[in-house]
Amino acid sequence: MTYRESDEFKLLLAHTEDLLARQSGVLQSTAFLNPKEQYFLRDALARRGADDRTLFFGGAPGALRQKLFVLPRYIADLGAGEPLFETAVTYLGADAFDEICPLRLTGGGFRAFSHRDYLGSLLSLGIERATLGDIVLQSDCSAIVFASAAAADLLCTLEVRIASDKVKVEKTVIPPSFCIEQRFSAVSDTVASPRLDAVTAALGRLSRERAKEEIVRGAVERNYETEFSPDETVEAGDILTLHGVGKFEITDLSAQTKKGRIRLCAKRYE
Repeated sequence: MTYRESDEFKLLLAHTEDLLARQSGVLQSTAFLNPKEQYFLRDALARRGADDRTLFFGGAPGALRQKLFVLPRYIADLGAGEPLFETAVTYLGADAFDEICPLRLTGGGFRAFSHRDYLGSLLSLGIERATLGDIVLQSDCSAIVFASAAAADLLCTLEVRIASDKVKVEKTVIPPSFCIEQRFSAVSDTVASPRLDAVTAALGRLSRERAKEEIVRGAVERNYETEFSPDETVEAGDILTLHGVGKFEITDLSAQTKKGRIRLCAKRYE
């Protein structure tokens, strides 16, 4: 079964359809969605012709985890031809997206915290992952966490600890220039062909046969769907996820070397 056919995605799509059908004069939103959910939902919205009144936003440019926002039909019509984000702010006010609340978490400075430390601590309090967006490290002992408004209010009342270190939680205002910079490392190699097994072998530093085995056993995703066929063609723009290795975006797979091999360029998510 593909993700598009899964009950999980069908529920998300049904919820989105409900938001679109509501005759509401306010901006409506889903919970925070991961990149996989966004990928398939964007496609479904485009097929439905509803992408003219929907946008994804995670609290700041560059966010990986984002909410889907649905604009009232009359607002979308008023701002026809204009960027939807600016349209929402213009007609609904500067606080149109206050459903997303940035929090500053600050430790005592006794140890450095990782993304995993912050997330584990928050989830251990019973906070649902879908109410939390990106966690952006600011220093060794501080981070900005984007949360839904309700989760932010709750977290400000709880005692948050990472190990024995008490963490201060407070709402904050981020500057307009704030941008979340995702970290990547460049990957380059040459492959005999753009087949999935050849590209997987290069990205994972595997033999061609081992790459085929990994694909057949369901350990490789192309554009967030498990791919079982080693001879599928990979193209620039594809997202490949190799379980146990990492996630890659193919940036180029076209130029040929003098020996007839194809240059593979990709970026690996850090």
